[in-house]
Amino acid sequence: MTLWIVLFLSILLILMALAAVFARSLASAVIILSALSLFTSLLFIMVAAPDVAITEAAIGSALTTVIFVLALYRTRTADRADSGSPKNSADEGALALRSTSEADHA
Repeated sequence: MTLWIVLFLSILLILMALAAVFARSLASAVIILSALSLFTSLLFIMVAAPDVAITEAAIGSALTTVIFVLALYRTRTADRADSGSPKNSADEGALALRSTSEADHA
């Protein structure tokens, strides 16, 4: 019976990993990876490795998910703050040349 549960969990983990890779949004990929980590800790319990399961649940599921969510939040707020500024140094140079040439013509 345990063998079938371990086999089912292993297949489920592979499918969840593929779902995370092919997820359309980063937020859904983070949620899928968090669930994957919880099922991984359940798999470690099934194969009699409780110390590894506790570590996976604490670090893999809890801490990593918090770090991913904070990174997503900070990246989205940084994108909103930078939306009015040039995206790279070439854009900055072109902007400087335009403002200089407009000043010369005025």
